[in-house]
Amino acid sequence: MALASYDSPLGHLASLQVGDETTLNIGGKSVILEVLETLTLKPQKSTNGWDSSFSIFTSEDDECRTYEPSLRRLFEEETDLSDTSFLDSLLSGGDSSANFTMGVKHQVRTAMSLRDQPVLDKFQSEIFRLPLDSQLIILGPPGTGKTTTLIKRLGQKLNVEYLDPDEQARINNSNGGEAQHKISWIMFTPTDLLKHYLKEAFAKEQVPASSEQIKNWVNYSNYLGRNVLSILQSTGSGGFIKKDDSYLNTKACSNLPKFYEDFIDFHKTAVTKELIASVELLNKLESADLRSIQSALESIVKYLKQGKLIAFYENLDKFQDDIQALLKSQKDSSESILRGALAYQVNTEKDFISDLIAVINDWKKNKLSELVIDEEDDEEEDEDEQIVTPQQQAFSEYKKAINALARAKYLKRALSKSGLPNTITQWLGTRLPEANKLQNLGFLAIKMRELRKLKSAELKYLTSISKHYRAFRKSEEVSQTWFDKLPEKSKHIEQSELDVIILSKLKIARELLNENFVRQKVEFNSYSQLQLINETFRNQVLVDEATDFSPIQLACMESLTTLSIGSFFACGDFNQRITQLGTKSAEQLRWVSSKLRTEQINTVYRQSKYLNEFAKTLLQEMGGNVEYSGELPDKSNHQGVSPVLLENEHDFQKLVRWLRDRIYEVEQTADTLPSIAILVNHENEVKPLAEALTEELEDLNIRAVACSDGQSLGEGNDVRVFDVQHIKGLEFEAVFFVGADVLAESQPELFDKYLYVGATRAATFLGITCGCSAPVLIDKLRHSFQENWGESVV
Repeated sequence: MALASYDSPLGHLASLQVGDETTLNIGGKSVILEVLETLTLKPQKSTNGWDSSFSIFTSEDDECRTYEPSLRRLFEEETDLSDTSFLDSLLSGGDSSANFTMGVKHQVRTAMSLRDQPVLDKFQSEIFRLPLDSQLIILGPPGTGKTTTLIKRLGQKLNVEYLDPDEQARINNSNGGEAQHKISWIMFTPTDLLKHYLKEAFAKEQVPASSEQIKNWVNYSNYLGRNVLSILQSTGSGGFIKKDDSYLNTKACSNLPKFYEDFIDFHKTAVTKELIASVELLNKLESADLRSIQSALESIVKYLKQGKLIAFYENLDKFQDDIQALLKSQKDSSESILRGALAYQVNTEKDFISDLIAVINDWKKNKLSELVIDEEDDEEEDEDEQIVTPQQQAFSEYKKAINALARAKYLKRALSKSGLPNTITQWLGTRLPEANKLQNLGFLAIKMRELRKLKSAELKYLTSISKHYRAFRKSEEVSQTWFDKLPEKSKHIEQSELDVIILSKLKIARELLNENFVRQKVEFNSYSQLQLINETFRNQVLVDEATDFSPIQLACMESLTTLSIGSFFACGDFNQRITQLGTKSAEQLRWVSSKLRTEQINTVYRQSKYLNEFAKTLLQEMGGNVEYSGELPDKSNHQGVSPVLLENEHDFQKLVRWLRDRIYEVEQTADTLPSIAILVNHENEVKPLAEALTEELEDLNIRAVACSDGQSLGEGNDVRVFDVQHIKGLEFEAVFFVGADVLAESQPELFDKYLYVGATRAATFLGITCGCSAPVLIDKLRHSFQENWGESVV
C-alpha cells in the first residue's frame, strides 16, 4: 500500500469516480489508471482507537453506501460489548438492521462553518490544481463548493514541495522568494462577517490566515489610497477625501469600465501634451548650456507624437545624467541670487524669518480645510533639499515664491491669487529682488521647471494621476456625460472614483515595473512609491463572492498580483449579486483581465432535493440565469422538506411564537438542534427580535443572539439573527426570512436576489414570513410551501 498527499499529483485520484481514468507520471513514465472502487473516510479517534464515521464506499458496480456510525465494526469478528456507538445510533432512530444507508447520507449542520469537504469532486480537483500563474473565476450556484475549492487551491500552492519546477522558479523570482511565499497572499470578501467565517475554514485546511490576509475591499481600498498610493489626504499631505455621497450618474455606475477608459485616455493625453510642451519650450530657449539636451530631445520627441510614452521614457533615460547636471548648474546659479537676497533681508530685519514663518503658517491654517495638491508642486519640488527646521522650510517657500513670480513675469503671466507664492510676494512688497535679478531668476526658473519635468519623467506618469483626475472631472463634457453632480469641494470623491484612481495607479505602476530601465532604479529614494507598490503585490490573490464587486474593483484586485506570477482566483454567481455596482456579465469579467477565464460548476452539495427544486423554480420566476442553477449529486439521498410560509401576521409576539414553534419542529425533525439563521431587513430589527426570541426559547434552553453589523458569529447552538445584507456566503441547516414583503417594497430592484441568496443559505429547512400578503414572486411559488414541519420526515 502506498500513501499520497491529497495535494500531490497522485492525490487527484481521490477526486475521481468509479470508472474514471487519468494519466499520471509514475517513476518517470506516463501511466493510465482506472478507478475501480472508492472509500472516503472521516477519521475520528475514540477510546477504542481510530475509526471512521460517515464513510462513503462506492463499489465496482457503482453502488454507493454511507456507513455510520462506525466503519471498523464491519471488520470486527468479535463485538466489543462496551462499544456504545451502535446503541447511540439505535436510540437516535437509526436502522437497527443495517450498518449502512444507500447513497450519500446528509450530515446535519450543527455549526456555523463551511461544509467540511476534505475531498473535492474531479472538476473541483482539476481547477484547484491548475498552474500557479493561472487566472480563473469559478461560477456556479450556492453550495457547489466554490469557496472550498479556492481555499484548497491556496493551501496546495503554499506547499512549494508539491509544485512543479516552473512554479517554484516563479516563486523564487517573486518579492521575498520562497521565504515569503507562505504569507504572500490575500483574499477579498464583500463583508466583515464572511471574513470571520472564512478564517475558520482556512484553519481547517491548516492555512494560517490573519486579518492582514483576509480583507474587506472598502477598508483595504482606504489603506491603499492613503498609505500606498498617496491618493487620499493624510497628515501633512494634500489629497482627496472619500465621502459616502454619490456623484456619478446611472450611466457611469452601470458602465464603470468605460468611465475608467475615458479617464485613462485623458491622463495619457495630458501627460503626452505636457511633455511635448516642455520639449518645445526648452528648444525655444536661447542658452548655450541647453544645446546638447535640445538635440537629444529633438531625436526622441517623435515617440511622444506617436503616442509611445514608454518608448519615450526609455530613450529619455539615457540622458538623465545630462539633465541632472544641467539642473544642478541652474539651481546653483538661482540659489546664489536667492540666498543673497534673503541674507540682505535678514540682515536688514532681524525678525524677517520669524515673520515669514508666521505668514506661511497663517496661510496653511486658513487653507487646511481646502488643502489640495498644487498643480505645479511636482514641478517645483527639489528632492535633494533637506528640510528639518521651520527656518529651512521658510527659505524653501521663499525660493518657490520668488521663482514663481520671476517665471510669471518672464512669461508675462499673473500668479494664482490663492496660492502661497502670491501670499508671500504680496507680503514682501518692496522687499522683492531688483527687476534685473527677477529677469535672470525667471530665465533660470523656466529652465529648471522644464528640466524637472524631464527628470525621472516616468515617475510623473504615475504621480500626476490625481492631478489629472481633478482636471478630467472639471471638463464640461465629462461632467455632463458621467456625473449627476460635482462635489462642492474638488477634493471630495466617492468610492467608485477612488476605485478608478487606484486602478489607474496600479496599472501604470505595473506598466513601469515591467520595464528593465525602471526596475534597475526601483531602490532609489525617488522611486519609493513605486517600490512600495511593488512590495504590496501578492503571489496569490483570491476573491470570494466576486460578482458583488464592480469590474473596477476586481481589476484592482487582479492588479495586486505579483508581476512574475499573476495568480488570480475568484468565485461567484451572477444570480446572487446583491450590490448595484456588482459585476453583471461574463463580458465584464473578460474586461478585468485578458488572461481571466471562467469555469462553471453546478453540482450542489448543500441543499436537499426539495430546496434545490425550490431554488430552481425561484430562479426561473425571477428571470435569473438558469444556466447557473444547481444539480444534486447522482447518489445524494437528502430529500429534505418543503419550505414553510407565514402571511398576514402583523403581531410581533405572534410572529416570534411562530418562529419558536418552527425551531422546535426543526430540532425534533433533525434529532438535534442544527445551525439556524433568522434574516431580517434592517440592522435595527436584529437585537429586538433576538431578545424576544430568546425569551420564548428559554424553556428549551436555546438562546437567540444578535449578530449586529455582521460582526458577531454567535456560539455553538445559538440561533443567529442577521441583517440580510450580511449573510452572503454563509451556510445553515435552517433559515428563516422575516418580513419578505417589506423587503420587496423597500428594495424592488434587488428583492429577487436577496430572496434567492437567503433561500440558498439553507440546507434543509426554509421559512418565510410576511406581515401582509406575500409579494408577487413568492405568490407564484405558493404551491411549493407547507404550513409547518410537524409531520415531516427529513
